[in-house]
Amino acid sequence: MTRTITLTYFLLLSWSVFAQETYQLSEEKIKDLSLEVSPQWENIEAAFLVSKNESLQLEDRFKPVVFGEANYAETRERAIIQFIPIWSPAKTAQVGVRQNFKSGVSLSGGLGTDQRSALTSSGKFKNVSTSVLRLDIQVDLWKDLLGKLSKAQTQSAMFSKEKAEHEKQIQQKSFILTLRKTYWSLVANNELINISKNLLNVSKDQLADSRKRRQAGITDDGEVARYEAQVASREGNILFYEYQREIIFKQLRMLLPALVNKNIVLQNYDLSLTLSKVLACTELIASKKEVPLDFTQYDEVIEFLHKTQTEQLKLADAYDQIDLKFVGTAKTTGVSSTNNGNGVTRGSYGDSFDDFQDNNRTGYSVGLNLAIPFGKGETKNTQEQLAQKRFSAQIDQSKSELGSTHKQLVKNIQLLTSVIRFQKENSLALEKRLRVQNRKFKEARVSVNDLIMDQDSLLSSSISVINSQLELLNIIFDYLSVFTETPCEFNRI
Repeated sequence: MTRTITLTYFLLLSWSVFAQETYQLSEEKIKDLSLEVSPQWENIEAAFLVSKNESLQLEDRFKPVVFGEANYAETRERAIIQFIPIWSPAKTAQVGVRQNFKSGVSLSGGLGTDQRSALTSSGKFKNVSTSVLRLDIQVDLWKDLLGKLSKAQTQSAMFSKEKAEHEKQIQQKSFILTLRKTYWSLVANNELINISKNLLNVSKDQLADSRKRRQAGITDDGEVARYEAQVASREGNILFYEYQREIIFKQLRMLLPALVNKNIVLQNYDLSLTLSKVLACTELIASKKEVPLDFTQYDEVIEFLHKTQTEQLKLADAYDQIDLKFVGTAKTTGVSSTNNGNGVTRGSYGDSFDDFQDNNRTGYSVGLNLAIPFGKGETKNTQEQLAQKRFSAQIDQSKSELGSTHKQLVKNIQLLTSVIRFQKENSLALEKRLRVQNRKFKEARVSVNDLIMDQDSLLSSSISVINSQLELLNIIFDYLSVFTETPCEFNRI
C-alpha cells in the first residue's frame, strides 16, 4: 500500500512538472515582461500618483464650486405670545457658485429664497416670500497678498510632481536593469553548471578507466577511491549550482508574476558579444571627463529639489505672520408680501424676483478681519530647518551619487577587465598543463593526486572568469541605474 501511494505521489509530481508551460527567457523579453502587472511596477506608479494627487488637490482649491441648499420646516406648536407668529411651513433654499483665486481673492455669489406662512391674531400670512441676490468678496491683505502663499503651495506641489515624474522614469528603468542583472546571474549560473558538467564527464571517464586498470592489476583501490571522491565532489558542486539556479528562478518569479507557473529555460545567448558591448559602453563613458548630466535625469531631480525647497521656505516663513483680510458683501433683496384687505397677506417666488426691479433694496457691508498669532516662532524655525536640511540632504546625496558613480566606473572596469584577462591567461595555461599532465599520467610519470589537483585548478580558474564577468556586468548595470540615458548599445533595452 505504501509503495502504491509513493508511486502515485511521484506520478502526480511528474505530471505537474510537465504540465507547466515552458518559457524560453531571453534578455530581449525582459522589458516586455516588466510592463506586465507586477508589484514593483505598481509600487513605482503608486509613488508617482501620490505626488500627482497632492498637486491636483491643491489645484482643485482654485476651481469653481457650485453649492446649493434647500430646507423645509413645519410645526404644530402655538405661539406663546399672540402677536409673535409661528411660521409654518417655512421653506428656504439657496444656490450659488464660489471661486478661489491664486491672487488671494475669494468670490462667492448666489441666490437665496425664503417662503413662509403663519396664522396670527391679526391675520393670515400665506407664502410670504423673500429673495436675496448676494455677492461676497474676501481679499487677503498680508499673508497671501497677491497670492504669494497660494502660489508657493501650488508651485511646491507642482515641482514635487515633476520631480516624482523623473524619479518614476528612473525607477522604471532601474527595475528593468534589476531584471537584466537577475537574467545575467542566471546565465552565469548556467555557465558554471556547464563547466562543472563537462569536468564531471571527464571525471566519470577517468573513474571508469581506473576501475578497468584495477581489474587488470595495474592500480589499486586508493586511486579508484580518489576518482570516486572527485566525481562525488563535482556532482555536489553541480547540485549546489542547481540550488542557486532555483533561488534565481524564485527571484525572477517574484519580480515577474507572469513567470510563476512557467518552467523557465534560457534561450541561446552570446556572452562574449555582450561583454564587448559593455566595453564599448565603457569607452563612451570614459570619454566624459566630467559628470555627463545629459546621461541622467538626476540633474532634473536636483533642479526640482532646489525649487521645492525655495517654495517650502516661503511657506515656513509665512507660518507666524499676521492674517489680515478685507471682507465685503453686496446684496439686493426682493420681497413679496401683499395684503388685499381681506385679512390674508400673500406672496410668491415670482413676485419677490420682480421686486428686484421694482424697488431698490440694495445694501452692502465692508470690514477687516485681523488675527495675530503669538508663540509660533519656534515652530516656524523648526519648519525652516526641516525644509533646509531635508532638501539639502537629498540634493547633496544625489550630487554625491552622480560624481562617485561616474568617477569609480572607469577605474573599476579597467581593474576588472585586467583581472579577467589574467584569469583567462591562467585558464589557457592550465589547459595546456593539463594536456601534458594527462599524457604523463598515462605514462605513469605523475600521480593521480597531481592530475586531479590540476583539474581542480582549471575548474577554479574557469569559475573565477565567469564570476568576474558577472561582476563586470553588475558594475555597468549599477552605473546605468543612475545614468539611465547613456546612449550606448548595451543600454538599448
